[in-house]
Amino acid sequence: MKKFNWAFFTGMALFGLLVLIFPKFWINLVVFVTGLGAIAYGIYNLTFTRRIFQDSMYETVILIKSIFSIVIGIISVFLPLAVADVMLRTMIYVLIVYLLLAAIIGFYSVSLLKDTEIDRKHYILENLMLVIIAVLLIIISPERLGVFIIRVIGFAALVFGIFMLSAQFLFNREIVEAEVVAVEEGEASDSANSSEPSGDGE
Repeated sequence: MKKFNWAFFTGMALFGLLVLIFPKFWINLVVFVTGLGAIAYGIYNLTFTRRIFQDSMYETVILIKSIFSIVIGIISVFLPLAVADVMLRTMIYVLIVYLLLAAIIGFYSVSLLKDTEIDRKHYILENLMLVIIAVLLIIISPERLGVFIIRVIGFAALVFGIFMLSAQFLFNREIVEAEVVAVEEGEASDSANSSEPSGDGE
């Protein structure tokens, strides 16, 4: 566990430092990961969600949502790699529109399950998560504000990582000092016991 703590907080501090140095790279990475997530989400809906309710309207809605997710995901993953940074900025707005539309379609598909015995909580939370991700992308979409927010996150991660590493170091040091004191007290006690005269000769 101690090794895990050291590795985790060291990784967090390094992550924060890298975010501070290369903020635009992490914005690009957010777009890339969101695109991969859209592809995976589309495949998941196509494979599993579409089959939970045998209804032509429901299946059609989920099919549209799945194809939409996969297409937008592919575009957001591969297109920014091939064109300039301006296209990447455009893809952020495309992803925002996609996420909001996907959430609307998702909430509509959940409404179609109203009269069934299927638990809808999971699907409601799923679509709320799409809205939350869209809001996060809206926050970082302006270039200067996005870089500033990413750097704030990086600074917070760096400070927290260094603070926890320092706390871990001090905690381990106190444990070592306590163990040394305990050993010294034990040795002193053993020495005092061995120096006491034996009562067997009386």
